[in-house]
Amino acid sequence: MVVALIALATPFVVAAQTSREYAPKLADIMSTVQFRHLKLSIAGQQQNWELAAYELGLLKSGLVDAVALYTNIPVENITMVDGPVKAIDGAIASKSSAAFGKAFQELTAGCNSCHQSIGRDFIAIKVPTASPFSNQSFSPAKAQGKADMRR
Repeated sequence: MVVALIALATPFVVAAQTSREYAPKLADIMSTVQFRHLKLSIAGQQQNWELAAYELGLLKSGLVDAVALYTNIPVENITMVDGPVKAIDGAIASKSSAAFGKAFQELTAGCNSCHQSIGRDFIAIKVPTASPFSNQSFSPAKAQGKADMRR
């Protein structure tokens, strides 16, 4: 009898377990956003505009994930960084180091404004001053090197 009940219940238990989707914790998403913030900064400082565009896209994607998964985040908190993100996008498109630096400062200030507005002002983001990535070159790829890498 017990075996029959287990056999009958197994499909329902498996269905219940597989229907739950994994949702990363907000702190994990934001740690990834902070990681992208760091790499974006270094790519911009090195004028590697292709990498900067890539990192900016990933940063934006992380913020979208945070809003989609955590609907209790006030929309105005995320929109605090809309202007700076658009300005960084424009700086990357125009390959302007000066515009990138200014917009990046504004992005960083927007991150901190958001943290302050939710009582997490102990999470203070700053513009990176050094790269911890000894295993990655942030210099722009040379045209010849790019072609060789794609073969």
